[in-house]
Amino acid sequence: MNASSNLRCLLIAVQGGQLILPNSLVVEVLPFATPLRIEAAPHWVVGAMLWRNLTTPLVSLGRLIFRVTPEADLNSRILFVNALGSDSRLPYFGILSTSVPRPLDLQRQEITLDPAVADLNRPGVLNWAQYQDQSVVIPDLDAIEAVLQPLVHRA
Repeated sequence: MNASSNLRCLLIAVQGGQLILPNSLVVEVLPFATPLRIEAAPHWVVGAMLWRNLTTPLVSLGRLIFRVTPEADLNSRILFVNALGSDSRLPYFGILSTSVPRPLDLQRQEITLDPAVADLNRPGVLNWAQYQDQSVVIPDLDAIEAVLQPLVHRA
């Protein structure tokens, strides 16, 4: 088996749907704790957590992408992920999840673009994909970080 055809990913359940992220981005998974409020943050930025001695923003991709109500995020888990950018004030951020992520060792042909929702342009979505006959989202982490950066610079 050619190692380059495998993708080590995590299938992450969020309110309203599922995400796929590279395994290497997720640093830690913790039980939900009430976050600190961030003034003037978008509705999908739940707040901030003190994690690894850093004030780390926490987002609900269920609210951003799938437009679920804020109450649906209770009893979630927090996935701390590596930020993609080089901003030292935003090395990580948290994503609310409804459960522990499921590891996947995908073959490239197991995931395809989802033509049924490919034209559904939503903030936070890089691509809509199909995995095992289910629609999954590949989130646009760069766009999410761009919204979070001014919030952490104000803090």
